Amino acid sequence: MSDLDKLINAVSCLLFKTGQIPTKEKLVAIVKAQATVLALVPGGSPYSEEEVQCAVAKIQTRHDTHMGLGVLFEGEDYKPWLANCRGNIDFYYWSRYHEQLKEKFSVDVVGKLDTITDKILDHLEDPKKEGSWERKGLVVGHVQSGKTANYIGLISKAADAGYKVIIVLGGMLNSLRNQTQARIDSDFFGYCTKNKGEIGVAKFGNARRPLSLTSSIADFSKATADKVQFDLNALKEPVVFVLKKNVTTLRNVKNWLESGNKRGLSGFPLLLIDDEADHASINTNKEDRDPTKINLGIRELLNLFPRNSYVGYTATPFANIFIDPDNEDQMQNGDLYKDLFPRDFILSLDPPSNYVGAEAIFGEESDSENLRDIDDNEDFIPIRHKKEWVLPALPPSLEKAIDCFILTKTIRELRGQTGKHHSMMVNVSRFTDVQEQLKGAVSEFLKTRQHAIKLYTGLTEIEALSSSSMLREIKSVWETEYSNAGFKWIEVQRHLNAAASSITVVSINNRSTDRLDYAEYPNGRSLIAIGGLGLSRGLTLEGLSISYFLRNSIMYDTLLQMGRWFGYREDYQDLCRIFMKQEAVSWYAHISSAVEELREKFREMERRGLTPLEFGLRVRSHPAALIVTAKNKMRSASQVVCEIALGGTFANTFRIANNDQKFAYNKEVFEDAIMAADKVKSAEPTKLGLLWRGVPIQILENIAKRFQNTPKSPYTEPEPLGKYIELIREEDGVKFCDILLRSVDSGDKDYDCAGKAISPIRRRLADSTMDTSCLTFKKWNISSPDDESAGIPDEVVREIKNLNKGNPNRKAYRKYRADNGMPPLLILFFAKVSVSKHGAPKIVPAYGISFPGDSEDRSRPERKVAYTANTTWMLSNTEAYESDNEAEEDVE
Repeated sequence: MSDLDKLINAVSCLLFKTGQIPTKEKLVAIVKAQATVLALVPGGSPYSEEEVQCAVAKIQTRHDTHMGLGVLFEGEDYKPWLANCRGNIDFYYWSRYHEQLKEKFSVDVVGKLDTITDKILDHLEDPKKEGSWERKGLVVGHVQSGKTANYIGLISKAADAGYKVIIVLGGMLNSLRNQTQARIDSDFFGYCTKNKGEIGVAKFGNARRPLSLTSSIADFSKATADKVQFDLNALKEPVVFVLKKNVTTLRNVKNWLESGNKRGLSGFPLLLIDDEADHASINTNKEDRDPTKINLGIRELLNLFPRNSYVGYTATPFANIFIDPDNEDQMQNGDLYKDLFPRDFILSLDPPSNYVGAEAIFGEESDSENLRDIDDNEDFIPIRHKKEWVLPALPPSLEKAIDCFILTKTIRELRGQTGKHHSMMVNVSRFTDVQEQLKGAVSEFLKTRQHAIKLYTGLTEIEALSSSSMLREIKSVWETEYSNAGFKWIEVQRHLNAAASSITVVSINNRSTDRLDYAEYPNGRSLIAIGGLGLSRGLTLEGLSISYFLRNSIMYDTLLQMGRWFGYREDYQDLCRIFMKQEAVSWYAHISSAVEELREKFREMERRGLTPLEFGLRVRSHPAALIVTAKNKMRSASQVVCEIALGGTFANTFRIANNDQKFAYNKEVFEDAIMAADKVKSAEPTKLGLLWRGVPIQILENIAKRFQNTPKSPYTEPEPLGKYIELIREEDGVKFCDILLRSVDSGDKDYDCAGKAISPIRRRLADSTMDTSCLTFKKWNISSPDDESAGIPDEVVREIKNLNKGNPNRKAYRKYRADNGMPPLLILFFAKVSVSKHGAPKIVPAYGISFPGDSEDRSRPERKVAYTANTTWMLSNTEAYESDNEAEEDVE
């Protein structure tokens, strides 16, 4: 830890005593006084005025961070116990951890973490309660948002309350399990299981220590454990296992516990923390594969202990809550519900206010400037390739990304961020052979850069740039990416060698011997990490600033977990860059919307006092089930049928067939609809285009059934969509619809449709080298957020925007339409798109339907229709074999 960090942490701890942030003048005085004290400590040195001011700014930023209490809904048999027992609990482990948290987080965040972990513990069972009991819950966080900090807090309090055996399942890879163990060593044990010395929380007390039968370099070994064979009755402190999700490991732990405790384990309450609980833990009944065996291994461990509590942690809960039995009766009464389904509680965590997540980068209202397009990879690293692929050279975009990393590290150090970790991620292939080739090529490229930087950066600016083409290339990247980062080029040039010389390249996969061991580098480690599955699923890349990403997965959980760039980037968020293809940007945009909808449903469930079981039944009708349920079953079925509710949703042709004949036919379909509308109502001009109010819903029905859709746009498949419109027409009495012929208000009305002059909208396509038969609109949506406001009074639209920080709100528009008896809104688009780089733009027809509805109002029965997910297409657009076992990276 740098001296500046010591000063910041020392002052932060002092501020906890008051719970308030003083004025800047008082804070400066406190920082200066503490700086004087630290300078007098052996090994200390005086702090400059610049360092004092930097510390003041960081402390203000840290302590201005806030966090909500999250959303929790519980089972019917919840009985609080913690409040009545608190007076008899010695919170030794929690108090140590609490003191350490004060050095890292704001008063508000630490206070909320305390409250939230109390809430989770209270929804487990009192470990002192006699008899047999079991509890199962799920904690849903955000990718890279601090779930580990949360469950270490829970572990600490559970150990204080009397849980005697604690098992943490730390993912499926050695690298992740080792990283989890290292965190628990520091934040719970206070003892390094690798170097055999006190660390972390030990400075706040070292009188007691749990027993660990695993270490940060070794998973559970029966041979090692047998050397310390004991009866749990002999232990005064809890025993802790940090395990990899591995069938053999789980079986060995079970057998060892049974053999060493012949009198049974009824006297030892168990807490099992399942990190990444959606990964391999769910019993999907897919033949006889490892995921099912791992699920069985977890259940057998739980069954060993008549008193047990299971808590799953994940940022991607889809597999857990989309458990999809054949019928609802099985969900309510069958084995799947009794398996690991979180029947006792689901808690959705709020991230701290300084967290940067999917919505901030990819959401509709995002103004993120961190994204960079990859458009040159196919000749070098095609999206689809076999494990035998031979890398001819690095794509220029990857070379630029590496230069960005060198510059980012340089600028961060010029900003005073010395002694820090710096990481770059390269995730382009699931095959380890390709990853190792890439490691070699990146290493060679980096060495040439480092050599040129060492030779020439000591010269004058003119001499250096005239002598080295590589320096000219680096400067060109600086000019386009970082010229506004606060430093002149000559300042950057002079520091390049100090920054670049320590960067190394590692590969993270099941064959590599490289390790992501940041703890071994107290003065900071700088690396470029290359991998596939090994770079996802909870693994933290410290100081990640540059990401280079080429993958072909549409799976929500797979994509989100690969997004290691989510998290906290204090003082360097502006420097971060994410290189990916436009199609991947569209996937992430769609996913961020789906995740926000899911979290809104969490809030709805809490408000209505509904249970996790009711929630599980509810979300199975969410459109996301089309993808998630299909994933769970696609190895054993060619098609999967999902019951979907469309009320309150926007069904749109986000993907259309790239076929001129179909374009012409679909234009005719639109013209027929416009002429039919004209016969009954006159169109009124609006700033969004021509609007027909209250025309027969049969016009909408005909669009849904006649439009030549591609099955790759699943939500607008004619049969289920037409069936839904028929249902609301016949059973709900919906007789009318509104139609908007979208037109750009400021454009030249130079396009004719059924005699109506309009200005086509302009849309960017998601670059898709995987499937040229279709055109995919960026962010999986043809519409703009304001389009669904058509027909709503202007003053209402302004009010909705004011409540949403000046931004449109699609859900609020749909809710208003439902509350005010407005019919569905059909939007007809003619979009001008560039299908190829050199060809002329095309105008293509597409449509969307805004169905009125309120996600919070379930007083009316949901109308569901059956959608069929074609798993052949799903398999071709997902890395289906990369989801469960790293050894499968070499499976084609």
